[in-house]
Amino acid sequence: MSNKRNEESWNKLSDHYQAAQIISLENVHYNPYGPGERELGIIGDVKGLDILEVGCGGGQNSIVLAKWGAKSVVGLDQSEKQLEYARRLAESVNVDVQFVKSDMEDISILGDATFDLIVSMHAMNYASDIQSVFNECARLLRVDGRFVTCMNHPIWLVFGEAMEMNDLSKIVNYFRNEREIWDWTDYNGDSIATFESTGWRLAQIINGLIIAGFRIEGIFEPKGYTREEIETLPTESMPYRESKDPYYPFVDTNQIFPNSIIVSARIEK
Repeated sequence: MSNKRNEESWNKLSDHYQAAQIISLENVHYNPYGPGERELGIIGDVKGLDILEVGCGGGQNSIVLAKWGAKSVVGLDQSEKQLEYARRLAESVNVDVQFVKSDMEDISILGDATFDLIVSMHAMNYASDIQSVFNECARLLRVDGRFVTCMNHPIWLVFGEAMEMNDLSKIVNYFRNEREIWDWTDYNGDSIATFESTGWRLAQIINGLIIAGFRIEGIFEPKGYTREEIETLPTESMPYRESKDPYYPFVDTNQIFPNSIIVSARIEK
């Protein structure tokens, strides 16, 4: 079920994306202009754990988890260009992370019951079949292993763009079933790459985890930083932000409803 469009598009986008963001190597990030793991404490102590990051991108979170004392960390992504960046970044800070190329809906390259913890930040909406991803994560976890995933909040996917643009015609049907095809644009509004994604409904997320054998331990809906916090906090204190001026319509909308939903679940085998 490899999604070639997204793979090719992340290869095209990688250089621009990594230059356009400031992503911490000291704190696990969840979503743009929002609190990270040091503030939220969702993942917890990782010392001595074997960890997999699904959709690792440029490897920043994988590097942080290795720094925090994980026994081993594997970063998995379908984009070879992103993985090349991740390998260079890990080497530059002298951190040992294994980076592997694979589609997240079929991770047969890795063996059963290999990890104690799987994390995934903003990768699930790119999947064409979220149930397949959840099933693979369940297979890869040891007994009592944990899965922490952050993805676009269903509320945001319905109202986010409409609020950002102050245009009610941009409200999206919550019950839509089709894949969305959209362009990632540069600072001039020109398309860099074309992606496809799915706006998963809350029931699809929660029921999908239950079907895969997970027990939900917590659901989190973090509020982003305010304009005032963004303007006064040191750059290094925010785990994920743009390298240029903040996009304030996003920041303001994230004060009204959450951009992301984070689910922490434990495998029951």
